[in-house]
Amino acid sequence: MNIYFLLVTMLPFSSGTGSGAKQLWQQQMKKLDEMIAEYVVEDSAAKQTRRIGLPFFDIGFENDVTQFETTTVHSLRPRDIDIVAAMGDSLSAANGAGATTIAGLALEYRGMCFSVGGDAEVEDSITIPNILKKFNPRVDGYSTGAGVPVLYQQKYGFNVAVPGARADDMFGQAQRLIDLLQSDPRSNFESDWKLLTLFIGGNDLCALGRDPDGASPEAYVAEIERALDLLHEEVPKLFVNVVDILDIYLLPYVGYGFGSSRVCRIMQNIFCSHVVDTMNNTEAQDELRAINKQYQVQLQALIDSGKYDTREDFTVVIQPFLRDSVLPYTEFGEVDATYFAPDCFHFSDIGHAMGAINLWNNMLEPVGQKTTVWSITDLKVPTKQRPYLFTSKNSLNLPPITTTLSPDTTTDVSTTETMIPVWAIVVMATLTVLLAVEALLLVCLAKNGGKRTEDDLNPDSKSVYVNRAVIDDKAKL
Repeated sequence: MNIYFLLVTMLPFSSGTGSGAKQLWQQQMKKLDEMIAEYVVEDSAAKQTRRIGLPFFDIGFENDVTQFETTTVHSLRPRDIDIVAAMGDSLSAANGAGATTIAGLALEYRGMCFSVGGDAEVEDSITIPNILKKFNPRVDGYSTGAGVPVLYQQKYGFNVAVPGARADDMFGQAQRLIDLLQSDPRSNFESDWKLLTLFIGGNDLCALGRDPDGASPEAYVAEIERALDLLHEEVPKLFVNVVDILDIYLLPYVGYGFGSSRVCRIMQNIFCSHVVDTMNNTEAQDELRAINKQYQVQLQALIDSGKYDTREDFTVVIQPFLRDSVLPYTEFGEVDATYFAPDCFHFSDIGHAMGAINLWNNMLEPVGQKTTVWSITDLKVPTKQRPYLFTSKNSLNLPPITTTLSPDTTTDVSTTETMIPVWAIVVMATLTVLLAVEALLLVCLAKNGGKRTEDDLNPDSKSVYVNRAVIDDKAKL
């Protein structure tokens, strides 16, 4: 079955000058083709019955509408966004997101993509466009459906991501996006506010073994800079999310987690053998993590330089929810591979929903105070004091979230001590007594001692989904 090789040769790549992304992707798909010859490609028209929406994660979301006219990108609210778009690789093409077998990796489930997918509604599928629909039902440009490349490109919307792409393909994708925004009737190029999410770097890190110079942090950031420079020069009314690259050394551990398989580990070797090979080599893994970190640090330095804050209708913001990546864990302490596709490399529908939750929350967090570890949490909403997406400029000198009454300058300071109400004194006295009783009980327990539970004695037993050891390890870098 040569469907993978056929599809890739037909796909219009915007290749860079040195990555060889198209050729590499063809080679990977040819290996994949040999592995799954006995499988039948999943029906792209089959209805997806699994609903990965708000109820699945048991999280809440209520939107808030604030009325005023948006004049700059630094006051841009969710309701102002007219167009969504994406640039990147197979993670943004959502390869295998809805797959149940490795044969499904041939399909692009772009309608599920965390940053630009528009299938269903947020109650059934959590994506950035589906969240935005709550604020602006007319938002457009999102991808829909699933299918093989070329055969359903009309449903891509403004998602110009290409499987196998690397950083040096971003300039070509930026050119393609600009052409679409100028020619597609869904977009009013001059007047529409646009939200673009750029997510790239996994294939660059995987290429370190064969292309160390082309995959260096300096080359990676320089290529992204070229693309951002073009967008900054050409596109009006644009807010750009740049998603930090995840800590890729963790991926091989997914292959041994809950829901993984031997085939999954083989697939990781096909897509990213360089990273897999570092799993049992401490020195090589440390080198990989150091380069990975430099990707993040140097990209942050580029954005912090302020070169993209010279216009009032354009900005670029790093969204770092994957920066200090931790793998999801089951309640029994196993890595939860169900967040990943059957190749243990791409995101599954659950992984895409998690990406959307955390990208959205990052967008509503001030620059310098953004969450750097993804987690299951309620979706944030704009507030009346801060109804906008945060940028480097509107994150400066933030006013307090809660308002307080101005002090009465005529009040005699010497009389303020007598203004404490009686009920407050009673409450404080009661709390003091309760704390004393609690302290006494703790002393008694300490004297009697206690048997540690089996979970206490088992260092692998976890009651939470976050691997704190990984976070502590990162703090040492």
